[in-house]
Amino acid sequence: MRIRTLALLGASAAILAAAPVAAQVVYDNGPINGTISGWTIWNFQYVTNSFTLSQTTTITGFTFGGWTSKGAQITALDYGFSQSPYGVVIGNTSVTAGPVVADSAFGGAYDVRNYTGSVDPITLDAGTYYFTLTNATTTDNNYAYWDINNGPSTVEANGVPGDGAYGPTSSDSFTLLGTAAVQPSVPEPASWMLMLGGFGMVGGALRARKRVSIRFA
Repeated sequence: MRIRTLALLGASAAILAAAPVAAQVVYDNGPINGTISGWTIWNFQYVTNSFTLSQTTTITGFTFGGWTSKGAQITALDYGFSQSPYGVVIGNTSVTAGPVVADSAFGGAYDVRNYTGSVDPITLDAGTYYFTLTNATTTDNNYAYWDINNGPSTVEANGVPGDGAYGPTSSDSFTLLGTAAVQPSVPEPASWMLMLGGFGMVGGALRARKRVSIRFA
């Protein structure tokens, strides 16, 4: 019975180890501010923010603070990841709008929301990269803006390389979603031998215990 229990526990552990890991926040550039201003990401206007990863990471989505005119929402936009500002845009994605952020955007003249989008999975090694948003589509076919929150990254805006290096005091609110690579710990051959020997000793002891219990029953 105990050997069977150990086998079941081992099988359960293997299943859990093989299960996919849910996407989590792998980079956070700070929350929505909603009161400073926003960089234009509409009609071919590019905004790009730096971010740094401490380990190999697969990015599968993002969130960002977006401004629109009153009553409108952002529905889709282009995005990109690159090693330099204004890298090549690599995809387009629809975005889901959250509720309007309270007490935001110049007394309610604009709607500020948290938007969530998915991306084609991209794996990046540890290092510094740039996340770009542009070509936003809105429900009123009007301007869209990326919320400025004075986060930790460096930002360039207005779509012309070198024309807008504004530093961290003008960076934008966003998070990147995905999974960080975790390298499994593989025992060395000597460790395997010790483990197998230990299981053999436990099994032998259990068998001997069973024989004794039968003999004196």
